[in-house]
Formats: sequence, C-alpha cells, structure tokens
Amino acid sequence: MKTAIVLIFLALIISGCGKKEDPREVQKKLMLIPGYREAKVICTQCHALPFTDQHVADAWPSVIARMENYMRANNRRVPTEQEHAAIIGYFQSKPN
Repeated sequence: MKTAIVLIFLALIISGCGKKEDPREVQKKLMLIPGYREAKVICTQCHALPFTDQHVADAWPSVIARMENYMRANNRRVPTEQEHAAIIGYFQSKPN
C-alpha cells in the first residue's frame, strides 16, 4: 500500500515537471509575427484563425490557395497579392 502511494505521488510530481507555456503568452507572440493581422482579417471571415503549426510550412501555400477558392465561391473578400504573401509568411513562421 505504501509503495502504491509513493508511486502515485512520484507520478504526480513528474507529470507536473514539464512547464507548459501560458496560452496568452503564445497568443501575444503570434500577434507580433508579420502577417498576423492580415491572416486574422481574411481567415476569420469563415472560421477561427488556425494555429501556425496546423500544417507543415511547405503545405501552407496550397492550403491558402484552396481557401481562396472557397472565398471566391462564397463571395468573400479574397486577399490582395500583398496580403496573400503576408498570410503565407505568417503561417510559415514560428513564434519565438
């Protein structure tokens, strides 16, 4: 019985050792990345802003192109060339 209690106690201590970053701090870092504002305006026309790590960096251009097709089909505002480049840059970046 004592062994089980000690093991449970140790497991609880070990599981708490990995410090997780505060989601508010992550959000602040994301907001500082160039292209955040453009992504926020364009992407949230249809859905919540995706996380930058939702796809690998190389996949984002095709994801953005696919989303632009949905925007056109649903009469949403499509990003300008500058916005398009900024949005891809945002999603391909990683917060510090």
